[in-house]
Amino acid sequence: MSEHAKSRRGIQSIEVGGQLLNVLVEQATPMTLGDLARLGGMPASKAHPYLVSFCNLGIVEQDPVTGHYGLGPFAIQMGLVSLQQLSPVRLAIPEITKLADATNQTVALAVWGTHGPTVTYIVESNYPVHIAMRAGSVMSILGTATGLAFAAYMPPKLIQKLIEHELGDSLVLGQTKTPISQKTLEAKLNEVRSRKLARVQNQPIPGINAFSAPVFNHMHAMVLAITVTGASTTFDSDWEGSIATKLKACANRLSHVLGYTS
Repeated sequence: MSEHAKSRRGIQSIEVGGQLLNVLVEQATPMTLGDLARLGGMPASKAHPYLVSFCNLGIVEQDPVTGHYGLGPFAIQMGLVSLQQLSPVRLAIPEITKLADATNQTVALAVWGTHGPTVTYIVESNYPVHIAMRAGSVMSILGTATGLAFAAYMPPKLIQKLIEHELGDSLVLGQTKTPISQKTLEAKLNEVRSRKLARVQNQPIPGINAFSAPVFNHMHAMVLAITVTGASTTFDSDWEGSIATKLKACANRLSHVLGYTS
């Protein structure tokens, strides 16, 4: 047996018992011993000793009235600590790198900064988009897909304040040049919320299209925007097209890793 294989050897009983924990996580509801054992692929007589040990550790707890088993306080504590250690940007970089390869378009990550939607990382395609977007760029609320994605999920008063601030501000990429009615704004943002996707065409400059998708954490708060940008001649801007589908799948995977449940 190779040294690598030896180093990968685990404790089989722990892995077998872990199947029961996987079932509790996947089902997300307290379960009877019989159902838990069945889905864990073992007889109840085998599952019971594992559950007793897990209860002793606080990983599992048994309801004294129904007898159902659910995740215990220590399991919840482990989950919270794990979520606190997650860095959304760090997790997203490998994902958007694959997305850029899959779409052959430029992909950017943005977070909510002190001045609004702010680009933190960019993966260029083989056909780079010639716009002044770089790490640190602040994106327009209404003039970019990134801004629209954030605007749909941030407090309305904050969004309105930023829109007013960016009027004519040349430092904001794709800055709004004219005021917009509240009715028009709400219609735009409702579309983003219903699709979980923002789209701009021929913006922030003519010949450039973009989609942006929100990424959420376990608190249902938006923590990132993933934006795919490209020249209109090579960019599929259909809502159900290849780029939109791949982008939404990427955002959904990251949200799932960050603990988001719809």
